[in-house]
Amino acid sequence: MKKLFILSALLCVGVLFSATAKEKADYKYEYQESTVTYHNVQVYKVLDHKDAFIVMYAKGHRDVGTVTLPKKWYSSAARTDTKLSFRALPKGMNSYMTVIKRDGSFERVLLTLPVSRAAPVWGVADSTVKVDDADKDSLEIVY
Repeated sequence: MKKLFILSALLCVGVLFSATAKEKADYKYEYQESTVTYHNVQVYKVLDHKDAFIVMYAKGHRDVGTVTLPKKWYSSAARTDTKLSFRALPKGMNSYMTVIKRDGSFERVLLTLPVSRAAPVWGVADSTVKVDDADKDSLEIVY
């Protein structure tokens, strides 16, 4: 009997609380849509070349895309306007690439890869091959 009384009292308190709650919550800040968007893609292979990183990634669900990331994006003198960053891959995850855009234009790319260059995702490109996109300033990628 005691349990039934306590349960009914809690139920009444819950009903009273929901009945007296405001219809619309008052927020401190107005809603603003973000200008920053990002897209993650799985990385299959990263080839290290003397001028650039060549990244092979999952394009759709069955194709492989290739994109070139110049090394100058990573080794900026100021280190404030770098367009390429690396993150250590957490255990149990696959390698991936995050492309960040602001107002629809490319801003930066983050590669989340194993730290060890002996990992299967890392490779070395032939240094005699000339990479055409090694001096580009923006990234054009097809998902």
